[in-house]
Amino acid sequence: MSLLGPLDEHLNHQTSRPFLVPGSTDHRFYDRHWFEVVHPTGELLLLCGIGIYKNMGVADGFLVVQHQRQQTNVRVSRPLGQDPSATVGPLSIEVLEPYERIRLRLAAGDHPLAADLSWASTSPAHLEAPHFTFRDGRVVQDTSRYDQLGSLSGWVDLDGVRFNSDDWWGVRDHSWGVRPDIGGFEPKHGHPPRSSFLWLWASASTPKLSLFFQYREDGDGRQQHLDGVVVQTGAEPGLPVPIERIEHDITFIPGSRDWTALVYRLHLADGRLITVEAEALQSAWAYRGTGYENGYFDSLGVGVPRGTAIEADVIDLTVPGNVTKDGVPYFPGHREQPARVRIDGVPGTAHLPVMSAGRVQRYGLGLGVHRPRNLVGRRL
Repeated sequence: MSLLGPLDEHLNHQTSRPFLVPGSTDHRFYDRHWFEVVHPTGELLLLCGIGIYKNMGVADGFLVVQHQRQQTNVRVSRPLGQDPSATVGPLSIEVLEPYERIRLRLAAGDHPLAADLSWASTSPAHLEAPHFTFRDGRVVQDTSRYDQLGSLSGWVDLDGVRFNSDDWWGVRDHSWGVRPDIGGFEPKHGHPPRSSFLWLWASASTPKLSLFFQYREDGDGRQQHLDGVVVQTGAEPGLPVPIERIEHDITFIPGSRDWTALVYRLHLADGRLITVEAEALQSAWAYRGTGYENGYFDSLGVGVPRGTAIEADVIDLTVPGNVTKDGVPYFPGHREQPARVRIDGVPGTAHLPVMSAGRVQRYGLGLGVHRPRNLVGRRL
């Protein structure tokens, strides 16, 4: 097999090798597009992504929708060969104009979903601070990621019912590098310490403002990481303003780590205070349905050689904080939550994951108790 491909004709090489050969020999090296899309009424939510894993010789992806608290999943996989394009069977992500226009398509077939959506960016791409973790003598994570907000037009078909709009809300990211849980196994050296943390991140917008942040604190509330900006958009766009401090007030479903309502207070470098009020939209995603976290029918997860595959299934999210499949409790993997927001009183839409592990003292997570809240009934 020749290692030369069309990209090698361009003057953009970053190593001494052809584009088909990554700079890292780590089997977990990946390059991935990811999108979340929200219908204007909130009645239908969509996730879509495609990843390429050069050292595993695999391309795979997913398109999943949530409607009436049912999550319908289509997962696809193929051998990579000499085709590094973001196309896997019926699923494709085509960049028509970098950072401006993208097309997402899932062709109809022997699966319950189809879609054709055109993305137009509504904010500049935001490059996050590098993600690097070194533990027990090895690199656990070394990735880059940028985020961007957009508007989409087109349609999604679920079991023969078509949802059309020229104003879907969207957020996307593009990440690449080395991260855990890719390729079917994760090397471990020594015994990683047990940790407790609360990890918040946000991609949100109104017609006049966009914001992005990632924030992490330990189980006792000590800040460990903060990276974020607020950007004025619309008719008078502004420069990104860094977020210097975040206060949070979160209502969790009792007995669960899923949230129903929250308030963030963002203290900016220019002295402004911005308040974000949010209510969960439908349910948190069950990410295992996309293939993450030992998804796929073989339970091996993403980046695993499995030949050419197209899988579909349905997950039940009807009971808040609980996930089942075919009436049986189902391990959902990590949860990420779309939301309706008001940012300083202006309505908008957001992707607002709230992740946690171990004991988080302030909210009673991992302690068997939950601090009472009075945010659930607040109308946005």
